[in-house]
Amino acid sequence: MTSGAENEEQVFLPITNSIPSVNNNQITIGSSVSIEYNQSGQHVSQIDDKGLHNILVLTGYAIDENTGELVPTFDPCDYVKGILISGRILEGNPFKIIKIIGIPSNKLYIIRKKDVHGNITFSFPIKINQLSTGTYQVDLGNKVTSFESLNGDVATKIVNEVLAKIYNLNLNDEQQKNKLRGDVQEIFNYYSI
Repeated sequence: MTSGAENEEQVFLPITNSIPSVNNNQITIGSSVSIEYNQSGQHVSQIDDKGLHNILVLTGYAIDENTGELVPTFDPCDYVKGILISGRILEGNPFKIIKIIGIPSNKLYIIRKKDVHGNITFSFPIKINQLSTGTYQVDLGNKVTSFESLNGDVATKIVNEVLAKIYNLNLNDEQQKNKLRGDVQEIFNYYSI
């Protein structure tokens, strides 16, 4: 049984040490990227009483935490972890939006895979400097990989200020908050291709 999430537009939201700011239904990551999320949408990455489900790992990419854009590195040891939420990336420069179509769900997820079947389509912003028509050069100078662990304060901030808003959570339940904080920390400690 499918959740219906793969029929909606999904956006990759990286979970990084650089905390995105959230205003109304928009998330701003770095200086360039804005994501408009659908709070009532069917997110592929889900939260329930057991915690966070369906974490996405993109290999061959790093994140430029200054701009919020993903940087293709062509190195399978580089990776960015995040969640897939219902929403869209607002147009902006100098990045372009890449739409990944038909990625098998069984290739993507760590941390309690749940209720996702078939192929998933999602978008993410990619850092590309165009030199001439048909020719691209990627600046890898400021790339940041997500290998380091988060401390408890940073993980708590992500839960309170980002996940709670996207998922419209009431975080009075200390047990659920602790599970989510542990899951966010686990994103940085677990890797799977």
